[in-house]
Amino acid sequence: MRELKFQSIQLIIPIVLKFQKQFLSLSSGVFIFMLIITLGCNEPVVETYTIAKEASNEKLIPELQSQKMQTLPGMEAYTESAPSLQYETPLGWNELTPTSIRKANFSIKNNLGEAEISVTVFPGDVGGLLANINRWRSQIGLQRVAASNLNTLIEALEISQNPGYFTKINGNKESILGGILPLNDATWFIKMQGSILCVDAETKNFKSFLSSLKIKDEHN
Repeated sequence: MRELKFQSIQLIIPIVLKFQKQFLSLSSGVFIFMLIITLGCNEPVVETYTIAKEASNEKLIPELQSQKMQTLPGMEAYTESAPSLQYETPLGWNELTPTSIRKANFSIKNNLGEAEISVTVFPGDVGGLLANINRWRSQIGLQRVAASNLNTLIEALEISQNPGYFTKINGNKESILGGILPLNDATWFIKMQGSILCVDAETKNFKSFLSSLKIKDEHN
């Protein structure tokens, strides 16, 4: 019986050597050794291995998004301590409950699309007028602008009886209307962002809202 197996191995080895050239990743010695072991056993032994699958990037996306939405330390307390507001809500604006970092909160939904309006306040100048205009531009996929072009993007507008600025930024899918008010040691931001047609139709209402806005100035 052993002679028959040995003869079978001798007959198969030339075939193995022929196929060896097509499988360069295996050395001839290892390949022949595996074949001899297989022929020499009554029952072949099959071993299986389970390789752990790499974590999908999709599972990481919500994690990254939640990090982007984190509130800066101290902002909730700062917003809560900021002066209260008075304003006239335009027709068609749905007033929502203010959030921890929004002093006022609104939404619009009509046949032209949707938009949201927020009133926020931050300490200091938050990088300055140019930086904030560019921040809003980046939010709707637009390139940054140079300081030399800033005056073409803003217009002076009185907000809460103080000098402020109005801007309208048109993107490819969304637009932004913005009001910026530097007041004492803080900067107030009034922003509408939404679908192009909806935002464009609300320009007059937005400016009226800015004019009606009253911020209690404790320094006066």
